[in-house]
Amino acid sequence: MRITAIETRSYVVPLDPPFLAAWDPVPRARLRETVTIVHSDEGLSGFASGAPLPDQELLQDLLAGVDPLRTELVREVCETVDFHGGRPWTVEVAVWDLVGRALGQPLWRLLGGRSERLFAYASSGERVDPEERALRVLALRDAGVRAVKIRFHHDDWRRDLDVVERVRRAAGSRVEIMADANQGWRMAGDNRVPWDAATAAACARELERLGVYWLEEPLPTHDVDGYARLRRQTSVRLAAGEMVRALPEARDLVIRGGVDVIQPDVVLAGGIAGCRRVAALADLCGRTFSPHTWTNGLGLAANLHLAAAVSTCPFVEVPFDPPAWSPARRDWLLPEPIEIAPDGTVSPPSGPGLGVTPDLEALERYRVDGRGPSAS
Repeated sequence: MRITAIETRSYVVPLDPPFLAAWDPVPRARLRETVTIVHSDEGLSGFASGAPLPDQELLQDLLAGVDPLRTELVREVCETVDFHGGRPWTVEVAVWDLVGRALGQPLWRLLGGRSERLFAYASSGERVDPEERALRVLALRDAGVRAVKIRFHHDDWRRDLDVVERVRRAAGSRVEIMADANQGWRMAGDNRVPWDAATAAACARELERLGVYWLEEPLPTHDVDGYARLRRQTSVRLAAGEMVRALPEARDLVIRGGVDVIQPDVVLAGGIAGCRRVAALADLCGRTFSPHTWTNGLGLAANLHLAAAVSTCPFVEVPFDPPAWSPARRDWLLPEPIEIAPDGTVSPPSGPGLGVTPDLEALERYRVDGRGPSAS
């Protein structure tokens, strides 16, 4: 089998009402996604999504004729493109999807098969008042969810602490709480001043009192020395690295920064093969890997496969904040949404490869790249 072509299809779906994400000052009135398709000479194709692919033609030139089973070669080629251009990792993930389809096996099993299911933590996203957040967490708890993530978004973190306190009082000890400070990176154009280590330490001490499971991205991702300083001042687990540009950044967060939970997303940093290496490093150092998954349904599926295959972390992120962020909104690229089971666990789709195939014909009504359904 050989790779013959790399295709992209872009889609836009409107959001009504718009979604006001905690990390984005601008309400989202639409979702724009790119699906990457890697074709082979045997008629099989692999799919992935989660980031645009501006270097499509270059990647096609470099990978045409390559056996997709040579996944390490594919990873190395994508690393060279990543250095010079956009994030190429949906191509790497689509190649893995193609491999799984060719071998008739789901990726989580091909990659190691450590766990058939992991506990999902419902990752919130919308800005709501403390009472509404507590009510939503209670509804999730009653539906079987074992853990939730609360996102900070106020200028004064103490106001976000009030939300965590309200949720803890309402939900008790039956729900683990993660807190995401959203300080690791900024949306384009957002120039708010990030936290420093002293601010992060003050917040962490308060979260210790509330029994928070981890504090996520309390500092900019590049502030490795700040993470090391913070690690010495708190017993709360520290999580970071969801948007690292290159995997050496993830390595430094683990080894130098003392981060407990490392979070690179396979469609944004390093692909499946690269993030598997980070997961192995984390395990060797007594830390855990639990990837970021806030892209779309295909991105979620890819990260679930790797997490199930290798992660020693009991929890994996599932973006889920109904009614504003429902499985239907999140997974509109998929034939059917990924669901959290009544026991609070989630598993990757069970078919070969990523286990899901986008219905390209059904998606055609949302297509915006100006090419017909048979274009390549």
